[in-house]
Amino acid sequence: MLPDIYWISRVRPARLAMMPRPRSGDWLADEVAGWSLVDIGTVVSLLEPKEVRELGLSDERALCQEKGIEFLSFALPDRGTPKSVRETAAFVEGLLSRLRGGTAVAIHCRAGIGRSGLICGCVLLGLGVPPVEVFPALTQARGVPVPDTPGQAAWLDAYFRERSHAPTRSTGPPASFA
Repeated sequence: MLPDIYWISRVRPARLAMMPRPRSGDWLADEVAGWSLVDIGTVVSLLEPKEVRELGLSDERALCQEKGIEFLSFALPDRGTPKSVRETAAFVEGLLSRLRGGTAVAIHCRAGIGRSGLICGCVLLGLGVPPVEVFPALTQARGVPVPDTPGQAAWLDAYFRERSHAPTRSTGPPASFA
């Protein structure tokens, strides 16, 4: 049985997905094997260390490594937002580089909606998706409304505005996601 993986078709041929956290215990190895079967090359966990322990996912990194999957952690608070646009932008640039190089990237938090949607939204902006199309594209892929909170929508809007003033990138006029 393959794990739940929600591919974002709006950015094909890039392979970007959002997903809920993997099942734990005896199922964790099966979840990671499922990621390998669909050629996911990089898994990003947005879970905080306390959540990782509570959810029984301490072996996720090692299991990914066993299957040749790169594992990255970029911890964000549940239903929250990143503290730094600059740190987030640097992290997202790394994901964009992987996607442009042909690596499939899957991002998870607890439910695969809020935090995952937020970071996927940053990636979509980096791939040139117009701001007004970001959350509809994620909602279509996930099958539920994205983002999880109004604060997450506002944060992505602020991220776009700040990044559009950066000297290396401009993707168009800012838009409200509320």
